[in-house]
Amino acid sequence: MSWQQYVDSNLVGTGTVTAAGIYDLQGNPWAYSAGFAAQVAEVAAVSAHFAEPAGLAATGATIAGVKYMFVNGEANSEIYVKKGAAGVCFYRCNTCILVAYHDDKIQPGACKATVAKLGDFLKEQGI
Repeated sequence: MSWQQYVDSNLVGTGTVTAAGIYDLQGNPWAYSAGFAAQVAEVAAVSAHFAEPAGLAATGATIAGVKYMFVNGEANSEIYVKKGAAGVCFYRCNTCILVAYHDDKIQPGACKATVAKLGDFLKEQGI
């Protein structure tokens, strides 16, 4: 399966993710949904906090030019940020990061569960 198919089918296609992308650990895109404008530097900035996610509490995270407030994170696993009822979930695999945005019509827990499911699968594959 191509990276684009993972984004289109396993993330956005589930209905629990509005837009998404898969990036390497330095923030370079492998695939992303149409209109998802997360920049390399933005993803890299969040990636740098996976060892200590709470470091984002002071600064938040900016994705696609929108600043989000840090909500929670688990070291070397996942980070969740939000603005109002919308949010972004980051999931760290072995060699990549899944970035999934959900709008205010989607429950954060549903988005996080979808991202974790694909992330766990990719980790098991060594990716």
